[in-house]
Amino acid sequence: MPSEPSGIYIGLGSNLGLGSKIPRDILLEALELLSQNGDHVTSLSSFWSTKAWPPNLGKPDYLNAVCRIEPADTDPLALLQRCQVIEAQMNRVRSLDDRWADRTLDLDVVDYNGIVSANCSLITLPHPRIAERDFVLLPLLEIAPNWRHPVCGTLGRILLKNLQDSENLNHCVRLA
Repeated sequence: MPSEPSGIYIGLGSNLGLGSKIPRDILLEALELLSQNGDHVTSLSSFWSTKAWPPNLGKPDYLNAVCRIEPADTDPLALLQRCQVIEAQMNRVRSLDDRWADRTLDLDVVDYNGIVSANCSLITLPHPRIAERDFVLLPLLEIAPNWRHPVCGTLGRILLKNLQDSENLNHCVRLA
């Protein structure tokens, strides 16, 4: 089977409301804001419900999705910065003490046309924890079934199977 053609993928997540908006509304608004910035969304996965991590702390479940975009420019860092501005518009608060803090919106550049960059002070591509996150792999594979990890070349479905075999899952459920 051929590899998925190059693409630019953004992971979306939310587990907190904002005013009268529920996480689904927040993710849809984030997609609209991306479009208003000139980033054209070409594919969107289903929404997936995901248990918060670490488990059993009573945190609300996350709503996750992945979209493929044609960005307004060819600069991955500029895309990341636009995503961070959208997060701020949605009252995203970054916790320095709690990596797994609840959030209104999380936008991650998952893959940018297969670019590999390890400059952690600016942007790391692909996202360094794709292979550990079923809540990214499941929606990504829904819209890009032949996607390969840019660093190791492994098909995404093999990464997902390895994760499932390890039983290190976030228990994602596709929503209707």
